[in-house]
Amino acid sequence: MKNRTKISFGIFLAIFLIAPSFIAVSAQGPMNPGQGPMDPGQGHHMSDPHRGDNGTVWINTEIITIMANGESPMFHFWYTSDEDGTAMRFSASYVMISEFEDLNGDDAYQFDEVLNFAPLSAYEWTLQTGSVVEDGITTELWLKYTKGGVRSGGMPADAPLPASTGTGSIAHFEDVTIQIWAHLYLEDYEGNVTDDHGVQAEYMVAGSSELKMDIEIGNFPFTSENSSASIQTMLMENVATGDMAQNHNRFQTREMTRNATCDSSMNWTTPGGNETMFERMNHTNTQQIDFVDGTTAETTGFFSWLDKATITWPGGETETVNVTGSYAPTGMGLAVNLAYPYFDAGSILHDPSIGLAEASAPVTFSVDQTILIGVGIVAVLAIVVIGLKRR
Repeated sequence: MKNRTKISFGIFLAIFLIAPSFIAVSAQGPMNPGQGPMDPGQGHHMSDPHRGDNGTVWINTEIITIMANGESPMFHFWYTSDEDGTAMRFSASYVMISEFEDLNGDDAYQFDEVLNFAPLSAYEWTLQTGSVVEDGITTELWLKYTKGGVRSGGMPADAPLPASTGTGSIAHFEDVTIQIWAHLYLEDYEGNVTDDHGVQAEYMVAGSSELKMDIEIGNFPFTSENSSASIQTMLMENVATGDMAQNHNRFQTREMTRNATCDSSMNWTTPGGNETMFERMNHTNTQQIDFVDGTTAETTGFFSWLDKATITWPGGETETVNVTGSYAPTGMGLAVNLAYPYFDAGSILHDPSIGLAEASAPVTFSVDQTILIGVGIVAVLAIVVIGLKRR
């Protein structure tokens, strides 16, 4: 009986001695290369943008890490606690610009309605970075892609392919101006869409976990006043660097009368086009497609967009218009098309986002935490063995 008491006391003592150190290590959390220190007095932190030798840029908070491609507008994003996205990683790439004529009257892009298109990786892109500092605290990190002329030497070998056939009309869209200005805010941010008639839409950006983008398109070469413009985004839900079988994710739409589920291995495309119009949700201006964990069914990430955009006409007059989405898995990813009405001689500004669900961050351990746990287990086992030998 005395031995049992000693063993129990020894186990309790080992846990008591180890626990404070384990808690301290857990509170610090894993630090990725390039991650900055905690901002004074804040619960969140941000690191300065870090650019690699190949032009790739990394930015992160304690929740999300974002890797921006240096050659074309493509973002990889994952939980910062999951170092390098070994368990779970997503990507969103802007892959195609097109002009289409809405033959079926649903305001959405379908491939069989296309008049002209071009892959966006066929053009030169510059990637700038910066930050906003207030009272010594970094409150915003930003990335800005700006489209240039036709790319010399052809498209990058690793560029995701658009959901289309053929090479498209690259010269036709050469003079189109596109700027993608992405913002990562430290704290929650409330914004709105306005025009000459006032506020037309409102939205919320989640601080430290959502990358909100302003896409501005100008000098678009409309061939008909009855045609529309579209930008295609290719989403991929399983680009983790580790064993992807551990976290097989899928896509799930949030629509008014349905929640469609699919993944990148599916292929809904047909020669005539098979894109599904996205049904807008009521009582919100934010429309969303989720990345969902295949095991837990929890939402882990998302791609979202506002269903309103702002046209600036020659002379400065502004007008808010509807944005209509359509989607189809292609066998390589989920192609999401955002369609904009005619804005000839003007420009259009729209706001999509990518982000992570903070509550679904995976539980991971740093090297220090793993060592500490191992030492604790060894200590407990040693006490048990010693106690048994003394029986």
